Amino acid sequence: MRSRILTGLVLAIFAAGIYSSAAVAGDGSGKLYKWTDKDGNIHFSDQIPPEAKEYAREKINDRGISVERTERALTPEERAAKEAEERRLAEEAAAKEARRKADEALLNSYASEEDLDRAYSQRMDLLGQTIEARRVEINAREISLSQLVAQAADMERSGRTVSDALKQMITGERAEIERQKQFLVRKEAEKIEAKSDYERDLAKYKEAVARAKQD
Repeated sequence: MRSRILTGLVLAIFAAGIYSSAAVAGDGSGKLYKWTDKDGNIHFSDQIPPEAKEYAREKINDRGISVERTERALTPEERAAKEAEERRLAEEAAAKEARRKADEALLNSYASEEDLDRAYSQRMDLLGQTIEARRVEINAREISLSQLVAQAADMERSGRTVSDALKQMITGERAEIERQKQFLVRKEAEKIEAKSDYERDLAKYKEAVARAKQD
């Protein structure tokens, strides 16, 4: 214990001597720096030598009180690790903010799970009505196509030439039926997508409600 006290006194006297020397030299900055090198040796100086800039250091005022601390320079590996950690924290913060906004939008859109259920039912009803209407139209066009094809067959059997207009009507009807069938395929896929969206949104809604209660 006595050794530590003596060491402290010696360092204080040494520091005071450096301050006195700086004052005599006309240095009005009043700056004194203290640092410990890699071997554990403590240094005092009114300037930072280049070899000391890699160490942590303190600026000491004329009363021997530390008024500023500069951490040691990071190694390339430490700097890379620090930057990676900062990126991770920034990404986490961004993800948290995005989740908060998504929760807010979802909770503002639906007052309850029943509202979400109702919206899903309405979407499915509308899709069902659209699909049924197109099926009726396809059926009507297939009947029309059968009549046109039968008319063309009668003309051929009687030795008459099938007119270009009739041929165009048959071709157009077939193309329209195919187009409507493709439309039905897309709407059926949309029904599957709607169910998936509903299940996803319902799960997210429950999570958002739970997080809102925690906050």
